Amino acid sequence: MILTCLCGRRFRTPDESVSKSRTCPQCGGMLTPEEDALCPALDLNVLVEQMKLLRDELVLRDRALRRAQAESSVLKSELARLRARSPRKGPPAELPLELPSNRVPLFTSRDP
Repeated sequence: MILTCLCGRRFRTPDESVSKSRTCPQCGGMLTPEEDALCPALDLNVLVEQMKLLRDELVLRDRALRRAQAESSVLKSELARLRARSPRKGPPAELPLELPSNRVPLFTSRDP
């Protein structure tokens, strides 16, 4: 019988009776029979393909972020240039907080 551990080590034992109380000498975890192992076998090709896809996704996101940062810096410089060209005089005008008298609010009552 072959016993496995979560750390990946495998051990061969002659009988099943002792497998219930055995611990892994490397990590101290409980050993379980191989057919009941908690960690399934992983295909390395699948992992490599997943890593490639994640890498490609990160590259695309990085490029998009760099474009957005460049556009943001251009817009900030344009805003600073416009502010410098026409300085405001006096306090900024405040917008009215209430609705005009000829309009009715959309939600006049609250439903429970």
